[in-house]
Amino acid sequence: MNCLKAKIVRRLLLCMGLLSPAVTQALPLPEWLHVQATLTRAQVPACPKEQAEGLALTLNEGRIEGRLERLSLDLSCSRSGGGTAEGEGDALSLLLTLPAIDFHVDRLTLHLPKAVVTGAAELRHNEQYLEIVWHTNAGEARMELRPEQHGWRWQGELPGALIAPSLHHPLTLDGGWQPGKPLRLLAEGELPAPLTGAWQLQLAAVQGEHGWQLQPDSRLKVARLRWKQLELNRLELTPVGDVMLEGPWRARLSWQQGRWQQQALPGAALLLSGAGSDRRQGAVALELDRGLQLKGDWHYDRGLALTVPPQSLPATGVWQWLGGWLALPVGLAPEAGKLLLSLQATNLLDAGRPIAFEAELEEGRLSYRDMRAEQVAASFKLRWDKRGLRSVGLQALSAERFEVGVPITDIHAALNWRAGKPWLSGLTAKAFGGRLALAPMALTATPYGEVHLSDISLEQVLGYASVSGLTGNGRLHGRLPFSFEQGFSVTAGKAYSDNGWISYQAGESLLATGKSNLSLGLTLGLLSDLRYQRLEADISMAASGETIIDSHLRGLAPVMGKMHPVNFNYRHQENLLQLLASLRFAQELSERLPARLQGESE
Repeated sequence: MNCLKAKIVRRLLLCMGLLSPAVTQALPLPEWLHVQATLTRAQVPACPKEQAEGLALTLNEGRIEGRLERLSLDLSCSRSGGGTAEGEGDALSLLLTLPAIDFHVDRLTLHLPKAVVTGAAELRHNEQYLEIVWHTNAGEARMELRPEQHGWRWQGELPGALIAPSLHHPLTLDGGWQPGKPLRLLAEGELPAPLTGAWQLQLAAVQGEHGWQLQPDSRLKVARLRWKQLELNRLELTPVGDVMLEGPWRARLSWQQGRWQQQALPGAALLLSGAGSDRRQGAVALELDRGLQLKGDWHYDRGLALTVPPQSLPATGVWQWLGGWLALPVGLAPEAGKLLLSLQATNLLDAGRPIAFEAELEEGRLSYRDMRAEQVAASFKLRWDKRGLRSVGLQALSAERFEVGVPITDIHAALNWRAGKPWLSGLTAKAFGGRLALAPMALTATPYGEVHLSDISLEQVLGYASVSGLTGNGRLHGRLPFSFEQGFSVTAGKAYSDNGWISYQAGESLLATGKSNLSLGLTLGLLSDLRYQRLEADISMAASGETIIDSHLRGLAPVMGKMHPVNFNYRHQENLLQLLASLRFAQELSERLPARLQGESE
């Protein structure tokens, strides 16, 4: 019945075509002439979604007016171009046979794969294409449809809010479909706030037995994305294999470098996946580097939530990855340890919602050149919000022992985040029976700061110097300003001690030489029992390890068998790094040699 009605209407429209505007110019019609043709319902059996209701053509006062109550079009199903079989005509092809007049449609519905657009519209016929103008609550939408090889080409502009409420900018569309070929769509627009950047969607989809599926050559591209203080360049989202529009899916999001504040960021990739009918949640995996991957979950429900539960990564791998794009302290590197990382974000798209980040280092071992810190542990809690990156609570760092050739133990430090940079709030350690402390300083690739010494045992220091016959007693205090640029160096260091003594008992050969050398004999006599009231030393060390110590002692020393006031100056120059290396070697040898002698393996 519907096909019969369509044929009757076609013949009626053919007759009315004689009354087209071109003909009325040649054959003037009386204004009182009024003709009307109507069609209650037309339907396309091959495309059940396509139908037209309440079609009316009216010749009124010399003008042809068109009206449709309802029109539904399915661009992925329509067959147009005049090559259809009997009974496979469609409503859209029917409209293309009409004279070049404007139609008003009370309700136009356009069916696309997984999307439907509906609203009042105007149809404007031209000889080669059909222009559709929607009047929606989000604004006016325009689309041009052209028949092409029994399919369609289209291009136009839509208000972004028609696709998603967060899209406030218009979208441009271009694409087409022919039977047996993938449906292709090119769309462009602006990212929703608080993101900024232009995006381009290149979509290819085919219809199979189980519905529509995206092809691997589909792409969502963003040349430059900005969010808060983050900038990522050349983002690309692609499906992993053929992805069904219904059911499980996987996609890969990659970017080529970026920037956070003033810091450059490396390229990386995210693997996204979803399962089941709810496509607003799924899993995510961040690929930092080969063998380095963080896994979590995402959920999109009035915002993009991201959860990365605590998981372990090798500290050596993370440090190597950081070294590929960050300027790290020269010579400093982890040798062992596990890094536990976690992240929590309730809504990444809301600039007012914070992002919580936690990291813990366990069983770490760090080295600087051939020096090593053992059993290093650290805990970091950070919060990123509209005020920037800040530390939350106590950020702790500790190490049982730092092997530098002399014993430095019980190391404890507190860290925080200031002005977008990590800061050392303070550090304490034990050495030579006394204490070491680091003043607060920024932790950069080339840090600089000051080490404070207190209650350092002079007896233990001289003991480690391993100079035969040299002993002493007293407590050293002072400060060592240092910098870390192409190596560790000390500039204008100061040390002092009050009320101690130093004794140097020379060997027989040196004593025999002193008997014939008055100056040497006097010096050896002073050093045999030098009781100082004040000891002061100026210390400097180059990055190569070359160290100069200028000492000045004021006190009492034996002269001709009696104690006399003396001022003693001494300048010592030595490569301290080489000395420490030799002390470390001696220490390691003393630990390994007994095992070797007993036939044990290391």
